[in-house]
Amino acid sequence: VMRKVGANQNTVSHNATTPRNPASAMKLVTTAAALQLLGPQHRWQTHALVHGNVHGNTLDGDLILKGGGDPWLVIERFWLLAKQLRDRGITHIRGDLVFDDTLFDRQTIETKAIDGKPMRTYNTPPNALLVNFGATSLIIDSDHDTVHISADPAATTLKISNTVHLSKADCAKKGRSIRLDPKKGTSVTKLSVGGRYPKGCGASTFRLTLLPHGQYVYGVFKALWQQLGGTLAGGWRYAKTPARAVVAAELESVPLAEVIRYINKFSNNVMARNLLLTLASDGPPATPAAARQVIDNWLSRSGVAMPALYIDNGAGLSREARVSAEGLAALLEAAANWSWWPEFLGSLPIAGVDGSLQKRFHNVAGLGRLRLKTGSLKDARTLAGYAIDLNGDVWVVVILHNGPRATQPIGIEIQHQLLETLFQ
Repeated sequence: VMRKVGANQNTVSHNATTPRNPASAMKLVTTAAALQLLGPQHRWQTHALVHGNVHGNTLDGDLILKGGGDPWLVIERFWLLAKQLRDRGITHIRGDLVFDDTLFDRQTIETKAIDGKPMRTYNTPPNALLVNFGATSLIIDSDHDTVHISADPAATTLKISNTVHLSKADCAKKGRSIRLDPKKGTSVTKLSVGGRYPKGCGASTFRLTLLPHGQYVYGVFKALWQQLGGTLAGGWRYAKTPARAVVAAELESVPLAEVIRYINKFSNNVMARNLLLTLASDGPPATPAAARQVIDNWLSRSGVAMPALYIDNGAGLSREARVSAEGLAALLEAAANWSWWPEFLGSLPIAGVDGSLQKRFHNVAGLGRLRLKTGSLKDARTLAGYAIDLNGDVWVVVILHNGPRATQPIGIEIQHQLLETLFQ
């Protein structure tokens, strides 16, 4: 579907009501609903609570981290939470680190990886206490004598065994001969890194999900805590926050308007999944099914017809998700008339400028005229958003291409030719 906003009919319409897999274009539904239902200034809260007695600089009890569903609790912000605790005067924790992630229903969201690759960060499941997307950057570097391996962020629960040998291979192939073999134990993950790496070729970075969620949060927190001069004697466990626990530190997230920029411009799957669950968190534990009902009810109240819509995780990382081009176009056109449209428009990748469109559509239109969300899965390539023509008129564009040839060069060429018709 391609049509001018405010027009009575489509200029281009082809199989417009057929349900298709939208891939990551589904994030437009999730972020639009969140803006309308939560508001662009919505923020999430993460709490650190003490359960026990504080004597001087020692907590004789447990420290509880209670997640509020923050989609963007990156390592720098997690450090701020730990720093608040140290500034309060707590140095030594004699009990356990307890994780309260009960805002979301973990059993309904810890699904298997869509492609059987659980170490790929795009497959990370959501969590109410989502720290740094659960991701570890494994950095492999070499000089002329040694291969060096480090992890960022550091985690006390990750033990790395380096058996990589130096080689004289071409630097262009420097990361292709690395083998990773993680062995996940109850308290520690042992990662064996083997293979060959060329001499003096600089660093390669592998961003991966290496540790189970609880083990990751514990290991990263303990490493940060030790860097801040603290000690943590106990282990970790999941539990609901006791009624008598006292808030010792609180971290407020960045606003929703900023969160959706990361989701749409860089197509962050786990952030989108956390955001979807947030829509149903008024009656915890939140489930994808409850969030889907919230969105269906919102669309009905808003008068936006999307009869083909099936949203299961909010990210489009799914074989079952469906929407029609006509339905998605209806949502995009309605959004153009809502008060928060500037925030929504500003969250979309700009062709030739940033996000997933930084290197695409350079020769189609002037900079700033194409603001579109991309989507790509096996047998699916999609594009949806807005185009501003040479007269300054705004167009809704939705291209949902499914089939074996969608991700081949012809799929990209189809998108180019359709967009070029708006600027000829």
